[in-house]
Amino acid sequence: MLHDHIKTIKWSLNAISHLRGFPIEWNNSVQRVTQIKIRCRLIIPKIVQILQIGYFGLITVILYSQYKAGCVYTMLANIFMWLVTLILCLWGMGIELAKKAGVLLNTMIDFEKWLRNTFPEMDILPEKKNSWKSITNRNQRNTIFRRLLPFMSIMSPVMGITRMRRLLVNPCNPPYLGYLLGYCSSCQEQLVPNDALVWNLVKFMVLLVEGYHNAVQTWRGFFLLINVTILGTGCMLDYLDVLKRMENPIARVTLTRRIQLYRSLQVFEKKFNHSLSTRVIPTTLIVAPILQIFCTYVLIKLSHRLPSQGYLTYPFAIFTCSKVCIIFETFAAQLFVNSEKLYADWKKEPGLLKVNRRRLRSLQPMRMKVGSNFIDRGTALVTQDFCINQTVSLLLL
Repeated sequence: MLHDHIKTIKWSLNAISHLRGFPIEWNNSVQRVTQIKIRCRLIIPKIVQILQIGYFGLITVILYSQYKAGCVYTMLANIFMWLVTLILCLWGMGIELAKKAGVLLNTMIDFEKWLRNTFPEMDILPEKKNSWKSITNRNQRNTIFRRLLPFMSIMSPVMGITRMRRLLVNPCNPPYLGYLLGYCSSCQEQLVPNDALVWNLVKFMVLLVEGYHNAVQTWRGFFLLINVTILGTGCMLDYLDVLKRMENPIARVTLTRRIQLYRSLQVFEKKFNHSLSTRVIPTTLIVAPILQIFCTYVLIKLSHRLPSQGYLTYPFAIFTCSKVCIIFETFAAQLFVNSEKLYADWKKEPGLLKVNRRRLRSLQPMRMKVGSNFIDRGTALVTQDFCINQTVSLLLL
């Protein structure tokens, strides 16, 4: 449940708020996510958003220039950066998207507190304020989240520092802002002498901007994808587990009450899909596999052309895309299967009233939607099979 990971969410939100890159923050006094309404504090998130759009356009221009100049092998790193920037923009860019994510987190927090207060005999959440272990704390999903959430939160600043270190060694790797300011060519060659004091100062300022921008856009993208989308899907599975435990006679929860709770979860599922199914979920299902295919192909076919940094960045991108797709699609498929099985089991209960039978027939399984389609139980395997087949096809060309 969300309360099992609230410390990691608090840490991530506090870190992003210190960087002034997010329009939401964690409020310790009310233990909720709050929206930043002060205009001066919203200026930096908007500037970062404009910088992201301009940065993506600049990478596109440089890719076209490299294609015209015939810099084939330097294009590989920039195609990779183009795809990474695209996927991070789609995952994390947008003031309204961040506000919707904050509303979803608050909804889950309130729902879990309501469950604790309404069903105290089930001990869904502990009464101790400093304890964050729920009734579903020991399941396999929470074990995955306890490893995934801190890892991705730590990797966000690490990627910003890594970008700064690369520019410190070679100010034109990558050449984006250097190309814009005029001291780099599109093929990553320096156009000014290394001992020019003014240009060195400009390069240092670019280094700071690049590191800050990269850390913020990575943190925002990972937060909305993992801490909101994937964790929210896992929390809905936990809520279904709680409903399953309510079938126990010791819990003394009537079928009518369980149906009402299931309908409440359906309302949250609709709200979840409405907030995330237009950008975050389609990006995970479409753009992430494309990035995985490209990185796998380059790592196998053109490994002798890669710089030393490529042996770290490409495997990390493959690992991130594959794990994100597998975990999210598996959880989304389980949501469909478990919800359908839950109310199917309720239909088999003895002494079922006619009114409850009609209510059960009106229930529908919960599912993650992408347009008019939804994720079923075989989507995770189909996606990885598609990635492997397309990579092999590219290698055989």
